Amino acid sequence: MPEGAERPSFRYEFDDRLLSAVLTSEEVDEVHGGRLQLTGDLDLNGLPFPVLLRLRVVERADDRLLVVGHARLPYRLLRRATGFRLPWRRPATRLRLLVAAEFA
Repeated sequence: MPEGAERPSFRYEFDDRLLSAVLTSEEVDEVHGGRLQLTGDLDLNGLPFPVLLRLRVVERADDRLLVVGHARLPYRLLRRATGFRLPWRRPATRLRLLVAAEFA
């Protein structure tokens, strides 16, 4: 949570030769049972699309937060952004992106 901010924000960047990803969210809400929900934008290799990331808090301490979660991504946009293709025998409209993160 940035200094002086009333609402938390989240930004995650990953940069590799083959894949560049930036997840930005200014909507972080706590939902029932110690879960977090982030509404934001995911930019994969320059192609942005909206994302709803649902996280479950696995461990929480004063200096550490461990979460796991998932988001569903449209297959066509993901294929366009990354070149990832499923075999024709495995049709899909959405793929699930699994996330595990530790904040210290």
